Amino acid sequence: MRAFAVLMMIQGHAIHAVLDGSYQTSNLFLYDTWQFLRAFTAPFFIFVSGTIFTFLLFQNEFTIRENPRIIKGVGRGVSLILIGYLLRYPTIKLFNLSAVSHSQWLTFFTVDALHLIGTGMLSILLVSFIAIKVRVNILLAFAILVILLFYYSPIVSSIAWGNSVNIFITSYITFQFGSQFPLFPYLIFMFLGAILGILLSQKWDLLDNLKKIFDIFFIGIIAIFVSYFVNTNYSNILLRIGVVVFMLSIFGFAARYIKSPPKIIESFARNSLWLYIIHLIIIYGSPVSIGLFQIVGKTLSAEISILIAVIMLILMTIISLGIDKLRVTKYNIFRKV
Repeated sequence: MRAFAVLMMIQGHAIHAVLDGSYQTSNLFLYDTWQFLRAFTAPFFIFVSGTIFTFLLFQNEFTIRENPRIIKGVGRGVSLILIGYLLRYPTIKLFNLSAVSHSQWLTFFTVDALHLIGTGMLSILLVSFIAIKVRVNILLAFAILVILLFYYSPIVSSIAWGNSVNIFITSYITFQFGSQFPLFPYLIFMFLGAILGILLSQKWDLLDNLKKIFDIFFIGIIAIFVSYFVNTNYSNILLRIGVVVFMLSIFGFAARYIKSPPKIIESFARNSLWLYIIHLIIIYGSPVSIGLFQIVGKTLSAEISILIAVIMLILMTIISLGIDKLRVTKYNIFRKV
């Protein structure tokens, strides 16, 4: 599931960065379908990240001494947030910030997938710690948080925050300053993933039992269907939840017939963080380099854009296999990660 999400994210970013902007108003069926599917890539990636992190976290007792993944989880969460800011740092001059414009600062404080997943990991650790301390069922705690986030997300988005509010904080909770993945509503998918991760760690056969896979399938279908009839403020969130649950069931069905996925799929899943960072630098640039977006912008035809996406996928495959090669040799940085 993580490999699929990474592959979808790479091709989505590649095409979006170079495809001529006129396609956005062309009303072409294929483009509209691609745009529709692309909208669910990030929620699915976030959901899977929450599942994997929580599943591994609860393999041992949730105590700092007995569970080394707690400290590792804190380190991973903080590092993801720092990497997210580093990729958007507005200048190559680390301390001379006098030339940085207001729009560059807005870009720097924008919250993207790395910030969201890092914050989500820290939130999962904090919620789990509090729930255990006050003796509240952890599954119930995450379910309540999902409901609260679902209910309050449209309310938070409708508030006119204005420039008087601290931009660092508000970038994490609203779209209004350009954030792509604020906590409201995207933390919902991290916590839904946490619920699945806990269930799987407790040996629930959700993805092994055919009847339960069908149950998940129908829950997703029902959520998608209901999303078209609820208040418009909630329909988009519910639609994305439904598609994520639906996709989970599809991979559950597939896993019954594919017992051993191809090595390249395992490689993509294992190196997802590296691939995410590298493909962002190639496509959108970094503080010390320019990317495809700066070079060609949104000017290319559909055929050339698809070709670039294919080349990016091939390049990421080569890089992923190269990282695996380095991991088993002498380069500890890849082995540790």
